[in-house]
Amino acid sequence: MFKRIRMKIFIAMILTTALPLSITSGIILYQVSQDVQKDIEFARSRINQDLKGRIGEFSHALNETAYQIYSNPDLIESIALKKEFLTDSRTYDTVRDIREFFLSVYNQSPEKDILGMYLIRSNEDVLGNFFPKLYPDMDASYFRSLLQESKRAGDKPKTLIRYRSLYNEPIIQFLYPVRYLGNPTGLLVIDLREQGFRQLVESYNSFYDGQIVITDSSGDTIYHTDSTQAGAKYVSKPIDSRTNAIETELGSSGWRLHYTFDINPKQILYRNIAILIIIVTALLAVSISLLLSYSMTKPIIHMHRKMGRIQIGDYDARVEVSTSDEIGFLGNQFNRMAEKIQQMIEHDLKLRLMNQETQIKALQAQISPHFLFNTLQMMSGIAEVNNVPDLKLICMSLSSMYRYNMNIQNERVRIRDEIMHIRNYLVIINKRFPGHIRIQIQIEPEAADMLIPKLILQPIVENAVEHGLIPSPGERKLLKLSARVDREDGCLYLYVLDNGSGMGELEQRAIADILGREQPLAEEDSPIGLFNVHSRIRLICGEGYGIRIRSKEGKGTCVIFRLPWREETLEA
Repeated sequence: MFKRIRMKIFIAMILTTALPLSITSGIILYQVSQDVQKDIEFARSRINQDLKGRIGEFSHALNETAYQIYSNPDLIESIALKKEFLTDSRTYDTVRDIREFFLSVYNQSPEKDILGMYLIRSNEDVLGNFFPKLYPDMDASYFRSLLQESKRAGDKPKTLIRYRSLYNEPIIQFLYPVRYLGNPTGLLVIDLREQGFRQLVESYNSFYDGQIVITDSSGDTIYHTDSTQAGAKYVSKPIDSRTNAIETELGSSGWRLHYTFDINPKQILYRNIAILIIIVTALLAVSISLLLSYSMTKPIIHMHRKMGRIQIGDYDARVEVSTSDEIGFLGNQFNRMAEKIQQMIEHDLKLRLMNQETQIKALQAQISPHFLFNTLQMMSGIAEVNNVPDLKLICMSLSSMYRYNMNIQNERVRIRDEIMHIRNYLVIINKRFPGHIRIQIQIEPEAADMLIPKLILQPIVENAVEHGLIPSPGERKLLKLSARVDREDGCLYLYVLDNGSGMGELEQRAIADILGREQPLAEEDSPIGLFNVHSRIRLICGEGYGIRIRSKEGKGTCVIFRLPWREETLEA
């Protein structure tokens, strides 16, 4: 049963705490993943379309610039046939044509970063050059290396990026073979600043730790974001969960563009935080839910065990209360209930023991009263035969008292029956002390049939006669019995009043102390009758009921009975 309660509390806590946080973290994680994917798609689009197109335009512009040399066929023929060394009329001023060509290219080319242009024959002769600003120091070995580079490229146009150049700055070098009748006859070289090309390429490198690499058909690095790695064989960057790679061919040049970039650390941080929140939330939710479920059900389980102890008769079982919340309130209520049950059981047990003891004593003494009752009946008959009325009255009164005492079936009797029992006792007293004690009985009509515990008046009346009236030196001795109902208080009050010798303050305090005890004193002269009557009333009626005494030395004593008022009556 308690496992089910714990599971319900655990599931409720998970649903109310972990689930919303997990959903929120999941949304964050999904959003970060979407942002990362959008970045990848955006980068792919920029590289495959924009950058690829811009590099294609750059390459096309170089080719268009170099192709202008074919606009002068005589120049091509002069380069191929070496006509500048002929003496016939067809000799052309080749040097002038080359200079005009260079000026035309420089002025009309869309590329404004040209540092120099020069034309080399296949035999390493330089036909002409053009340098707008700086004239570098070039030698035959330099020209030879350019021709060899062109041959390695299959006498096809080739673009080189040199980070060490004669211009003391990185350059882009475009090698354009010049053909005559399909055969290469020379090489046009155009040198441009690398800075413009780098700015063009790097303007698309907008992602975190991005790296753009351009390789040729042989896998050599033509361009690298890190210029120190240009010219080396390209080795692809290791790809992991944080790295994205994009590759694309750059037209028919044989170039290949490689773009790698990492996911932004902020996005990784957000993603890791979201994952961490999910994990921590799950752990905290499980831990707190288990802790709460156990802390909430543990006192209940403890209380359940204590209930089991009470069920088997251990009425001292109590719950340890350590909190002031609803569980603590429930534990306090349980302890009060257990204490009340224990008090009621102890009260009932005391009452049963007292009744059983009374019944046992009555049963044990029943033989003598029966014999005495029969004897008194016989004595009454003899007194009637011998005409002795006083003896007959005494015998009849005494036999009625014994008959009343022998009836142990009823625990409660009517006030009228208890008063009749007192009358029989007083008849005997008046015969014993003729005219010595005057008696008054005042009972409200509505109280006559009310129920009171049996035999509570006779011991008090007997004490009043034996210890109050008889020892009193006064001549007018009065014993008064009265009863009234206090409806507002819900009580029935009985009074036994005498004008006897009374008691002093010390004696009254001693009696009050005895009445407040749980057990009577073992002393012979202790008022055992008062204690027994008071104890029986409290056991039968409750703690708030009993007797109290008011007395004044030389004036008399009043014993007040406080009993619960009930409208129930016995059948006549």
